[in-house]
Amino acid sequence: MSLPVARVTYPSPEISLAMIWSCAVRKRMALMAVAILALVCLSFSVASAQNDVLTQHNDVGRTGQNLNETFLTPSNVNVQQFGKLFAQDVDGIIVGQPLYASTVLTVDGLVHNLVIVVTQHNTVYAFDGDTDLDPIWAVSLNDGGTPDPITDFGCKGTGFKEVGITSTPVIDEAKTTIYVVAKTVNGENRQFALHALDIRSGTEILGGPVTITGTYGPDSFLVQYQIQRPALLLENGLIYIGFGGNGCDVYNYNGWLFAYDSQTLEQQAVLEMAPNGRQASLWQGGTGPSADEFGNIYVVTANGPYDGPNGKDDYGDSVLKMGWNGSTIGVEDYFTPYNQQYLDDNDRDLGSAGALILPDQPGMYPHELIAGGKEGTLYLINRDNLGQFNPAMDDVIETLPDVAPFELTGSPAYWNGNVYVSGDRDYIKQFPLINGLLTSQPVSQTTVFFGGTGAASTSITANGTQNGILWALEHAAHILYAFDPTNLATMLYNSEQALHGRDELSLTIRFVTPTISNGKVYVGGKTQLTVYGLLPILTTPTGNGQTGVPKEVLPVPLTVLVSDAYTKAGIPGVAVTCNDNGAHGTLLPSATQTTDVTGTATFQYQLPIKQEAITITCSNPTTTTTTFSETSAAGAPAKLKAALGNRQVGPPNTMLPKPLVVKAVDANGNAVNGVTVNFTDNGAGGTFSATSPVTDSKGEASTQYTTGPNPGKTTVTASTAGVPPVNFVETVQ
Repeated sequence: MSLPVARVTYPSPEISLAMIWSCAVRKRMALMAVAILALVCLSFSVASAQNDVLTQHNDVGRTGQNLNETFLTPSNVNVQQFGKLFAQDVDGIIVGQPLYASTVLTVDGLVHNLVIVVTQHNTVYAFDGDTDLDPIWAVSLNDGGTPDPITDFGCKGTGFKEVGITSTPVIDEAKTTIYVVAKTVNGENRQFALHALDIRSGTEILGGPVTITGTYGPDSFLVQYQIQRPALLLENGLIYIGFGGNGCDVYNYNGWLFAYDSQTLEQQAVLEMAPNGRQASLWQGGTGPSADEFGNIYVVTANGPYDGPNGKDDYGDSVLKMGWNGSTIGVEDYFTPYNQQYLDDNDRDLGSAGALILPDQPGMYPHELIAGGKEGTLYLINRDNLGQFNPAMDDVIETLPDVAPFELTGSPAYWNGNVYVSGDRDYIKQFPLINGLLTSQPVSQTTVFFGGTGAASTSITANGTQNGILWALEHAAHILYAFDPTNLATMLYNSEQALHGRDELSLTIRFVTPTISNGKVYVGGKTQLTVYGLLPILTTPTGNGQTGVPKEVLPVPLTVLVSDAYTKAGIPGVAVTCNDNGAHGTLLPSATQTTDVTGTATFQYQLPIKQEAITITCSNPTTTTTTFSETSAAGAPAKLKAALGNRQVGPPNTMLPKPLVVKAVDANGNAVNGVTVNFTDNGAGGTFSATSPVTDSKGEASTQYTTGPNPGKTTVTASTAGVPPVNFVETVQ
């Protein structure tokens, strides 16, 4: 992919033959792009399922669940049917989660399932989610400057080289606008800016960009020390934007929350988390502020001072519930752990993870949320009364200490009455909710250990309450996993299973979360967006189950159809290689054929010399495999052999000790069964147990011979039609 990155203004989209032809000629010559091109170019006339991921962790409750996934199931997410489809190059590290907007009519005049990713180099890309075509559009938000070098006021422990777009953007429900925050340096001027882009073209709209700045009491927002890591939240008509420190506890940073009108981009409110202290970051491992069904906003702050509403309104290491009254954001309720001072003194941020808003629960507390931070403690909290601060104990519904030996980051995931918790250097664990309470111990956990660079990032896909899959990203080893969420010990797939690095994931940064929608998995990396999904399917329309004689070319051609796993349409341009697994037959005109416009590859097969059952396997490194079962059966009998019983000696009127055995073979020496062999002793007066036996699977027919009354040489002849007879010479004495 090589597309100049620039801010551009596109004409209004309209469907035309020229645009459709442009779609065709833009295709890559890479295998899968050619394969799926026809589907892309027709996509404007094909309806697509609505399965959007418009915000981080799938919804404003940050549950991580996508309940509309019908393509991916536990039965087909395996190394034989699922794998890496393609990758898209980008110009910087992808930290934010990819977003997915289905069936968008874009600037090229076609309808696409858009995948939008942002980079630390301040570039926004809109890709077609189903192909590896060049981006539909790509724009730079550097505004004549550059991203902020991490060497200036940042910390290298983040793994970043530059700080540009760090957080996950958000897309409005109408799928018209994507909101993005970028950090730039232009000379001595550093700034964060809120951008509103037309999702169809990337064009700046709504009067953007708007510089983010503000004061709270005597404090001013110090751009150079801040990083905008939490995902954006669109709720109540406002864009909520959280800030924390530049990656470590060095500079004079604070936790800030800004609110901007989503239609005018005018600043509506500013709130500082510790206005009389410092720190109390909002970073949450990249998770955005959460919202419940009543429009309340929840954030979790990192280490910093706490003195609460009766002091100076400093809320370090706290869960804050906030409301919007039309003009200001205010803290309506909060929870601060009893050991907050310990957390602050030891850099054990409660706010290393965001708040998971649970759906209504049975029992005493219908409205609940879950939070947990670096200490590894999980808190189940009543949203109707968060519990505030009690220096003796935590006034929450439930406290589960040591759920993880090290920190919890990002956000837990929820599905079907279960909470899935991932800790740094730990196993992913399943905790059921029973009558609104978590079990004290997990009911299952992965056998895979995740460790090294932050907890595994998890998401859930399911079709309602069925066909659940828990997806997890191991950042240290750069591996994508899929587990059965009803029993996490069952691993369905990982990206290291396939041979020859077929599914290798590009390098990722910690806290990156995969996005799964419409049967595909999108993972942002340091240099690429990697796309996984169901592999193209190989089937055998004709030529299977034939029987022929050795050296014969089978009468019906062997055809292999390569079809898209999602649309079932044939895929042209795919090289299919077949082999007969050592049977030594011949595939004609060669063992590799390329699919035609219908997605079909055609072979002829010449059977081997030997009589045998043959399995022909056909495959491509990026598809499933398929097999033909053919049979090389013996030809017509060409020769009879005396296999046993020749030159025996016996007295008159006596059965010879060995049977007379004849073997029938074809011209290639293969045994022929079903051949009637006639035995006669040419008038010697002996008798046979069977005068006309039939050859068996070994090509053998046998009879017992009883000698005649007269001594001397006796010639026994075995014969069948069309084949020279064979003689046995026996002696009667």
